[in-house]
Amino acid sequence: MRVVFNYKRYHTMEQPVAIALGTFDGVHKGHRELMSQLYKLKLKYGYATMVYTFLEHPLSRLDPSKAPPQIMTIYEKILFLDKIGIDWLILNPFDAEFASTTPESFIEDFLLNHYNVQAIIVGYNFRFGSGGKGDVEFLKRMSQRCGFKLVIVPPVSLDGNIISSSLIRKCIQDGQIKKANSYLGYPYSICGKVIHGYGRGQQLGFPTANLKFYNNKVLPKYGVYITRIHVDNKIYWGVTNIGKNPTFNNGGINLETHLIDYNGNLYDKKMKVEFLYRLRGEKAFCSVEDLKKQVNKDINYVKNFIYKHKSV
Repeated sequence: MRVVFNYKRYHTMEQPVAIALGTFDGVHKGHRELMSQLYKLKLKYGYATMVYTFLEHPLSRLDPSKAPPQIMTIYEKILFLDKIGIDWLILNPFDAEFASTTPESFIEDFLLNHYNVQAIIVGYNFRFGSGGKGDVEFLKRMSQRCGFKLVIVPPVSLDGNIISSSLIRKCIQDGQIKKANSYLGYPYSICGKVIHGYGRGQQLGFPTANLKFYNNKVLPKYGVYITRIHVDNKIYWGVTNIGKNPTFNNGGINLETHLIDYNGNLYDKKMKVEFLYRLRGEKAFCSVEDLKKQVNKDINYVKNFIYKHKSV
């Protein structure tokens, strides 16, 4: 996949292209219906597939106080879209120029004047342009006037709920990680570098890897989770605690993982933590011994889980 950081809007190409428009945070099952339409057009007509999106969530510029935490970082989004076979990813800064652009100017000046647009694919509720004045009805008129195909993807539902990034964020924040994963179509994850912590896990006999992560990621509800860990091109099972360590009152948010049956030094390594199931909420223990007993119980639970779910 070719990635273009389109800071000055100079990028152009003559190859016939089908373009999916949207923010695509999480690239969830609903988003992947748009990708499916791209692939169908590529197979039928030979169009290159393009995702045209932003470097940041538009609200981070329009109203930072309302900007949501992200399901995916830009780096994670690039890796994911590359993995599913998109040809081009155009990343635009959402700046004042973009925010003030009329819907008509967005289609003509940003897309049609730069690309050989044969088709545009959007979700049923897609809005764009200054004040969100552009919608699918406007796009229908533009497609008839300018001669490109328009594909409007209907809502994708699961368990009676329309899948959306906002719904997935809420599920993650509520600790409903299994439900969030079913909407995403893959396990929600947090990536980062292993850093030195307080060393208490080692003292308790359960060494943990402390992860330094991107501070704009949506965080699961505080508690203990069954996780799957990717590090050094290997996969391990883990028990992950995310929260403020109330027993020790450390302050700040900590993400600590005990890797099952791992022996080695993880400091400064890049690690990916996939959240699978929530075991329990975070709680303060009366003594270190009580905490130690609970951690041992959590680890044994995960080992039993691994034995029963070998195929996961």
